Amino acid sequence: MNQHSSPSPAVTEAPPQLVHLLVVNLGSGRAATPTGYEETTYTFGDGPSARSYRATVAGLALWRWLQDTDRPPTRVLFACTPSAWKEKAGAVADEARHLALGWEHAEQRDLEIPRSQEQVWAMLQPLEEWIKQHGVGAGHKAVLHFDLTNAYRAIPIAQTWMALYLQRRGLVTPGVWGYGAFEPGKQETPFLDLAHLLSLADWAEAVASFRDRFDTAGLTRLLEPLERSARRSAAVPGGPKPRNELRALLRAAHDAGEAFRAGLPLEVGLEVQTHLGKLSAAAVRDAAAELAPPHVLLAEELFQSLQPLAAPATAKGDRKRQLPLDRAEIRRQLHLVERWVRAGMFDAALRALRELMVTRVLLAWGSKPGEWLRQQRRTSAEGRLHGLASRPAPRPLSPSEARLAKLWNHVRERRNPLAHAGMEENEVKLPGTRQALEEDLLPAFRALDSDDEVWRLEGIPEPREGEGGR
Repeated sequence: MNQHSSPSPAVTEAPPQLVHLLVVNLGSGRAATPTGYEETTYTFGDGPSARSYRATVAGLALWRWLQDTDRPPTRVLFACTPSAWKEKAGAVADEARHLALGWEHAEQRDLEIPRSQEQVWAMLQPLEEWIKQHGVGAGHKAVLHFDLTNAYRAIPIAQTWMALYLQRRGLVTPGVWGYGAFEPGKQETPFLDLAHLLSLADWAEAVASFRDRFDTAGLTRLLEPLERSARRSAAVPGGPKPRNELRALLRAAHDAGEAFRAGLPLEVGLEVQTHLGKLSAAAVRDAAAELAPPHVLLAEELFQSLQPLAAPATAKGDRKRQLPLDRAEIRRQLHLVERWVRAGMFDAALRALRELMVTRVLLAWGSKPGEWLRQQRRTSAEGRLHGLASRPAPRPLSPSEARLAKLWNHVRERRNPLAHAGMEENEVKLPGTRQALEEDLLPAFRALDSDDEVWRLEGIPEPREGEGGR
């Protein structure tokens, strides 16, 4: 072995190759031509890059355009009934060859109108198998193009939603998605690419994620490019600067969203305060109306969801040490716990609820700003809660104290296995966690929250060293 040999060059993974697939719908057609469709000139694109092709089948014109724009389909699937294919296959093949298309790349699959959920899945499985057979594999990614020109009735809707489903599964990327807008008597027929409509599914998914899980990532990913583009367009040299309230809202959503996913109630509040502290709903609405008019209502909803989570305003620097502890802070953190439960983030909900109980004790003790976050102070409050819940009880407990002791034990029992990633001998039982939080733990906390006396834990000793614990 040559000890002085140079190291082998690093192997870089090649980007995935794009495999283009095309689905062409064929119907019966009534024109007096071999294919059943009238001949027209299909046009693609605008300006100097526009191209046109004379054809009777729009899908063949689309095939040729993809080929001429360096996106040649590896396979072309003609979706139609067996009778339509038997009647038209020869004429379609002749026209394909006339357009210099490789007919050897074409094949046919039977197609039915999806009149039931069962028929939808019956259509989807062969399409998925075809995509996997010709498009998806090691180092390959499929771009799926659709010609919907001659699709019958509900088939365009079905194919659109099926392709969106396949996209979400990571099998395809949408390509050209459109139809030839044929009008009798006109010499040219524009082929309309409607792929931009598919992005509505991304918006619907982002809104659902935000409402269901308070996940702001999808909304900010979609809104931020629109806001940046609008600000650049609105900027005029020497003129007034574009409004920045919408940008502040999106920054708040992004930063607070990250803190929310990490399960940090104070950081959520501080991020919202940083970006939205001095903004009003009216200012956000006006900025959205100026920069992103279609999304005014969405911006308002985002602001109304974030604004109640803001922590109190503090001076710059060491902000957490300046945070006051009052009833409003208890309500704010409780609201966050409820959101974590709705989002299914039970580990974050249980951790935050346990810390909220400690904080509630410190509120009853009358802690100064920042003092309630000191480790020694919180450890003392935890120790008193452990003492209250110890067995046997340190002293006769009132009914409220007994309920608080029970709540503390139940929160710990649910939270501890999750906080330690299940690293214990017993198997962690997750079913029923949501129900326990919604129907037991949170109602119990709300019932006790207004009773300052029970949270003072008077006469309750802290456990001896080695007892209690986090």
